[in-house]
Amino acid sequence: MGIEFLGVWKDEFSNPCLVNHYANISITHAEKFAAISIDLEKPVGLDTEKISSKLERVAKRFLSENETNALDGTPEQIGVYWCAKESLYKWYGKKKMSLRDNIYIKPFVSKTDQIVGYVDFEEVKEELALKVFYWEDYILTVTI
Repeated sequence: MGIEFLGVWKDEFSNPCLVNHYANISITHAEKFAAISIDLEKPVGLDTEKISSKLERVAKRFLSENETNALDGTPEQIGVYWCAKESLYKWYGKKKMSLRDNIYIKPFVSKTDQIVGYVDFEEVKEELALKVFYWEDYILTVTI
């Protein structure tokens, strides 16, 4: 990419930005893993999470009724929903959006490697594809 790293700063919405470069970036970490996504042309969103029962306990806070009804009950699937919604939240970048009420994930089967999400907030109504990665007990999603 030919990007000289000069540091990172945060914009007015606390999104990470590269010093002296226009590239869009998204950063995530969970315990021992960290990742960054860089796109020279469009906004990006990236999130990772360790699969755990914690997400099952709070799922009703971030899943819509339709998403809850589509669950197959596996912790991996709930983890994908969480990461995908967080990735789309970061993609939007302006905060104040509800994961439950403004970001929707189309139904999918567990262990799928690509899903589709939809952001419906104020002037933004956009469908986006997300790539899903699984490794060890972790899930990572990124807008594509």
